[in-house]
Amino acid sequence: SRDVIGLIVQCRAAESYNLRQSRNRRIMGRKQSLNEAVRGVGVTPATPFGDDLTEVDFAGLKGNLRFLVESGVEMFYPAGNTGEVMSLSAEEWTGVVEVAVDVAGREACVVPGISHELPVAVELARRASGLGADGLLLMPRTQPYISSKGLIHYWRAIRDVTDLPVVLYLRGLPDLDDLVEELGDDDVVACKYADKDISRFASAVSADDSGIAWTCGIAERYAPYFWRAGSVGFTSGLANFAPALSLRLQQLLEDGQSEPAEELSLRCLPFEEIRARNGDSFNVAAVKAAMDRIGLAGGRVRPPLVDLDEAAAHDLTRALPSLETVEV
Repeated sequence: SRDVIGLIVQCRAAESYNLRQSRNRRIMGRKQSLNEAVRGVGVTPATPFGDDLTEVDFAGLKGNLRFLVESGVEMFYPAGNTGEVMSLSAEEWTGVVEVAVDVAGREACVVPGISHELPVAVELARRASGLGADGLLLMPRTQPYISSKGLIHYWRAIRDVTDLPVVLYLRGLPDLDDLVEELGDDDVVACKYADKDISRFASAVSADDSGIAWTCGIAERYAPYFWRAGSVGFTSGLANFAPALSLRLQQLLEDGQSEPAEELSLRCLPFEEIRARNGDSFNVAAVKAAMDRIGLAGGRVRPPLVDLDEAAAHDLTRALPSLETVEV
């Protein structure tokens, strides 16, 4: 009868409305959690491999993540640059994210990086929500002929297949005008700014009226200076082995203690200079070597990255003691 059909239609409409409302509440809850977490130290965990580099050392990764959670880290970017995202297959990426959510997901936000070719990136974005990720870090692509607008289109294609909130990762591209156009979208929570041009960063923060969080994407060495220009946190590779220092630096910045914060950031300088040698070729290898020194699973890097040479390894030994003891 018409009454029965009408009742069915009404029930389906109500069910659809309730599903939309539930989805919106879930999205807003994730956005709020992520917005809070990015206002601090975001650690990009290194990805340990087996001795022959053919497989991810998932047991080692679990131990590393437990160490960080117990140290008080509340924001993780697994499969980021320090996590050698460009060296991970789709299945390895999935395993890394799954482990991160399992170990850290109840204590921290887990926001994996995506920088794969578009068809793979879209598939990984679909997987991330099912794995329990709290958001996505949309990273730059490294390939010939890339453009600012092309990168924006790449990010949009990924965002179209998921309801996860996102952090946009600026390194060189996109242009600020193109970026600012994206910031008003509901799913964009933060921008990780990874260029050294603080003036450009300050201009971007000033031009943005979306209310997103801006973070320093080039770690402790620059964090105090970006803080003055409007950042609310920073991301770190050093925190893989010295999280107490990174967390203390963030606390000093939040407390307005700029001079002690700058002094603490300067203690990171010898280590960061090792990472920067030969065009940043030791960026990840230095982190992994330091992790090995304190009993974590660091290990070797996958080609085309290279491990530390003898001189860098020697200098690392001299640089580490100043990072190990931090007054709280």
